[in-house]
Amino acid sequence: MSREVHVQFCERAGVRLPCATHLVIACRPGQAQRVLDRTERWLTTKGLELNEAKTRVVDIRHTGINFLGFGMTWRQSRQGRGYLHVEPNAKSRTAMRQALRGLFNHWTLGRPIGEVVTEANRTLRGWAGYFHFRNSTAVMSTLRRYSEDRLRRWLWRKHGCPQGLWKGYPSERLHAHYGLYALPITAAWKAGR
Repeated sequence: MSREVHVQFCERAGVRLPCATHLVIACRPGQAQRVLDRTERWLTTKGLELNEAKTRVVDIRHTGINFLGFGMTWRQSRQGRGYLHVEPNAKSRTAMRQALRGLFNHWTLGRPIGEVVTEANRTLRGWAGYFHFRNSTAVMSTLRRYSEDRLRRWLWRKHGCPQGLWKGYPSERLHAHYGLYALPITAAWKAGR
């Protein structure tokens, strides 16, 4: 996962920008050059300049981009309207699965359950805090099931495989009894309604 910081710009006197700021500016088709010129003028008034070597204009309708762990693509809604789809990219999802795999494996079976679950919760909360944005519902749902399955299998092995895997450790018990953090599966923008 990237350690970059999101920056919210504010146009008032005395606002200071960090040394190296990364931007993605989305605009309607055909307006890219005008928006780029306007951004350059605005940055010039602040005493900053765009790095020409790293600045590029991409038609996201044809080519998706990855930016700070997010994948951005152009998709069609069910109603047929196009929208900018933003979700954690494949590399970020793989890193999260590897982190959970590292916590719930045979080397950690000797550790107390609460200690391992607390460490997993810290990882899950941090990941959700950063990536629970825009269209992340399907990704969060998949990773929630993955985290439940990893803990379920880890507990089953820790307790000597006494009974059926799914019968002994249903998802509700993993969250209520063992305290596993449930990744949010409602889109952040829908939860605010």
